[in-house]
Amino acid sequence: MTTSGSYDFTGYQVLVVGGARGEGHAIASDFASSGASVTVTGTMMLRSLYDTDLSAFDYESVNLARQDSIDHLAASITHIDVLVLAAPCALPHGLPPDEQAFIAQAVRSGLLGPTFLTTRLRLKLGQSPALGGGCVVHTGAVTSWLQLSGTPEAARRDLVETTARAGHNWAGLGVRVNAVLPMSPSVLPRQYAPGPASGGGSRTAGGTLVRARSPQVADAVADATLFLASSAAARITGQTLLIS
Repeated sequence: MTTSGSYDFTGYQVLVVGGARGEGHAIASDFASSGASVTVTGTMMLRSLYDTDLSAFDYESVNLARQDSIDHLAASITHIDVLVLAAPCALPHGLPPDEQAFIAQAVRSGLLGPTFLTTRLRLKLGQSPALGGGCVVHTGAVTSWLQLSGTPEAARRDLVETTARAGHNWAGLGVRVNAVLPMSPSVLPRQYAPGPASGGGSRTAGGTLVRARSPQVADAVADATLFLASSAAARITGQTLLIS
């Protein structure tokens, strides 16, 4: 259950990168239900190739591992109030190690991936008339890009630090930057793991059980994203909300 109905985003232009499926789709749907005009992105050329219902949104295809694709998307956006980054890293299967290393370094340097897109849209976000200015919300999907060159734990720390730094540096430009991160899934030793009938998790090597993210957590991520984009959070920037 979400609280999207408690927000009014009528007149807002929202871009949800990675909104064609999964958590991004849930976030995009909540924004649309709250009155916003929503554009979602995916990696496929046509929206009809997705098995999710995208009829409520405009659709743009983008490959965040290519500068020209990011530039094309940024150029197509004339007005934007909210940018939600919910696209996980999806590099082509079998990519040579040297090319993957190049992409990893480019992402870390801000020349590819979500950070580069955000930079390309910074001035347009700064022109938003919304209370508190334009808004950027990172989701946990952004950490998958940072994991190209680091551990999951380091990627989470990097995202928190990047969010805090951007929130401070961009405040004078009229742009707020925040993040929403689910808590890391718990890993239980076999002797403490619930039996097969209990559900709620998936097994991994080494006799452990990693708890899968529940639908309630996904709903909470969407709720937190809408809150950070709302006028109620107009004075909040550089913060990371942890969702349990």
